[in-house]
Amino acid sequence: MSPFSEAVHPVDLDVLERIQRRVLWLSTYMIHYANHVRPNADAIKVGGHQASCASSVGILTAYYFGAAEPEDLIAIKPHAAPVYHAIQYLLGGLAEEKMRELRAFGGLQSYPCRLKDPDAFHFSTGSVGFGAVMPHFMSLARHYVTDHFGYEKRPRFLSLMGDAELDEGNVWEALSEDSLQKLGRVIWMVDLNRQSLDRVVPTGRAQKVKSSLSSFGFHVIEVKYGSRLEAAFAKPGGAKLRARIDEMPNSEYQALLRMRASGQMAELLCRRPEGPDGELAELLAGETDLPGLVSDLGGHDLRKLLAAFAEANTVTDRPVAIVAYTVKGWGLPLAGDPTNHSRLLTDEQMEELRGGLGIAAGAEISGFAAGSAEARACEAARRRVGLERDLTRRTVAARIPQSLEREYTGEIATQQAFGNVMSELARMPEARRRLVTASPDVAVSTGLGGWLQKVGVYSPEDEIDYFGEQAVPVALKWKQGRAGQHVELGISENNLFLMLGALGVTSDLLGEPLAPVGTVYDTFISRGLDALHYAVYNGGKFIVVGTPSGISLGPEGGLHQSLMPPSFGIESPMITYYEPCFAKEMEWILLEGIRRILEDSKAESVYLRLSTVPQRQELFPSGRGGLREDVLRGGYRLVDYSGRAEYAPGVNVVNLFTCGAMVPPAVAASEELAAEELFVNVIAVTSPDLLHRGWVQARRARMKGRAAGHHLEALVPERERGCPLVTVMDGHPHALSYLGSVFGAKTVPLGVDQYGQSGARLELYEHYEISVAAMVKAAIEAIG
Repeated sequence: MSPFSEAVHPVDLDVLERIQRRVLWLSTYMIHYANHVRPNADAIKVGGHQASCASSVGILTAYYFGAAEPEDLIAIKPHAAPVYHAIQYLLGGLAEEKMRELRAFGGLQSYPCRLKDPDAFHFSTGSVGFGAVMPHFMSLARHYVTDHFGYEKRPRFLSLMGDAELDEGNVWEALSEDSLQKLGRVIWMVDLNRQSLDRVVPTGRAQKVKSSLSSFGFHVIEVKYGSRLEAAFAKPGGAKLRARIDEMPNSEYQALLRMRASGQMAELLCRRPEGPDGELAELLAGETDLPGLVSDLGGHDLRKLLAAFAEANTVTDRPVAIVAYTVKGWGLPLAGDPTNHSRLLTDEQMEELRGGLGIAAGAEISGFAAGSAEARACEAARRRVGLERDLTRRTVAARIPQSLEREYTGEIATQQAFGNVMSELARMPEARRRLVTASPDVAVSTGLGGWLQKVGVYSPEDEIDYFGEQAVPVALKWKQGRAGQHVELGISENNLFLMLGALGVTSDLLGEPLAPVGTVYDTFISRGLDALHYAVYNGGKFIVVGTPSGISLGPEGGLHQSLMPPSFGIESPMITYYEPCFAKEMEWILLEGIRRILEDSKAESVYLRLSTVPQRQELFPSGRGGLREDVLRGGYRLVDYSGRAEYAPGVNVVNLFTCGAMVPPAVAASEELAAEELFVNVIAVTSPDLLHRGWVQARRARMKGRAAGHHLEALVPERERGCPLVTVMDGHPHALSYLGSVFGAKTVPLGVDQYGQSGARLELYEHYEISVAAMVKAAIEAIG
């Protein structure tokens, strides 16, 4: 057969069909090998999704061998990871031994992972919904680096997703974002197989998907029927066949797919309330393989798929959705079975499949013979898709000062200090060049007003400033255009974290490092927590500022008073949690976080928990040597009575660990008790996370016979390590109560373990027992 003229790249359909069959075999076999061939010490199911892979084989074969472009960035649906690996193996991008390591320690991950899989996934997609929309956010990030750094490439951003994945609410949250609705060169490939994990999806879902995508500005390309079915539709009686299939419920169609007898299938198709349809019966009587005809859907017709990709390339002013109808389990014995989601083929079924696909015994994992038409097609695709692209993280000199030349006096809240530092950075062209901020409609109320006034709001198109044009006085200039350095989003924490995640991987995927800083009300981090974890797991490097926080928020009350974020700040990998009290602490942490993100390829993201409570800056020991290093390592001794003659550890000494807004009340409690010769040292904890991490890592090293220390050993001298502790958090107490385990000391933990309520700040401190009086009582209780 001659190359298909409508394909994006010339391709012989017969050759492509043989490649598709090999991809089907390899993706199915690597799951089978992991479950039934490889030794399994656990004796439990390894898992994998042969049916979900099979439904997407045609789409990915058509894409990689007939439509891919060198600069494409694509997200693969989680359950189709083996299909991707099979294609990478055929292209020479994955070693043969790796094909035997699916879901093995040190091998291929269960789902696509940028940071752990060896064959260069562009996006991690294990948490369904997020990977599906990440290419949208990445496209906006590409526009940003083009407008700010002259990035010349124009990659396409693609996403393969299952139709059930569109049940995830975050997908529609993302599409509701105005700034994402007009982005061209974004292509969705919807694998519409009418099944989810447990069931056949409700009838009408496909129509809702298409109409919903159209309403969000997509150009929708439907690839519903294959060439065989469309040829049958063109025959006498064919219109009735099409109407019958179009109008039948999804469950009835799935039942048809499980039928193997043509006569039974024809009887069902021709059934009418008034009696059998003779014209339709005559049409079906001429079909020798009726089950094959009925299952001939567009998502398995390479010609149709290539035409869809060709059409998608002509649309450049909006996103495109290729909605491809498929059969879950296509080509496998369990095709169309409503319970096939996680079912695995038996040994006997695999043997039958191997013979049917022409795979020689002993050559289960093999490519094509050198010099064959298939091998040449694989080599051509390899050259085209850019397997050799370097997607490692690029770093740059940050030009960020360690400290600003300013002293803080009077009363300043950490949120106010954050705004001041950002405003000052905005006045430094070199320092601000790679800074970009984002916020879900709370930029001003989280301290970014001054920054916005100076840098403007980013938009891929310059917008008219009607207020400025007419000289209408406003408190804040809201100038939007391509020069802006702030991305303003709607009220969606999911979108905030996905946007930060996209901006945070421009260094890897586009070669232009950025230092993204996002602000959000601290309590609402919980609403987007899964998206935050996804953005970090995907390799994003950014700074999240959660503010205001805690019951210190005062009258705002209820769920606005965050108590859980410190817990996940400690628990979350690859992101470092800080909670400073003083302006200078906040400044050092923020500047160092920005510097590391730009200069250190191994840098972590940063979570800064800030407060709107003004604090007396005179309490901060600014002239002390080594203080900046201690702040960045997690804490320092703010009040230290160890030099007093009456100081007797084990008799009258308590160490009080606290952070954030609780530090000044702790100092007041310490001063009150010192008059009674009960010495309460105050350790200002700037990072409960780093202190915990350092302790755990040191213990692990010592268990392996290696010498190791941690910062807590510097904060608590050996003679004090048996002294009782008090820990105080404006958040859940367990975020600091672990400190009692470090040295085996008696511990009284204070914190907030109930939802907040309205009231004056000091009233709330009394009610939730984190007041000065509560700390005094806790210290007395601790000392016994």
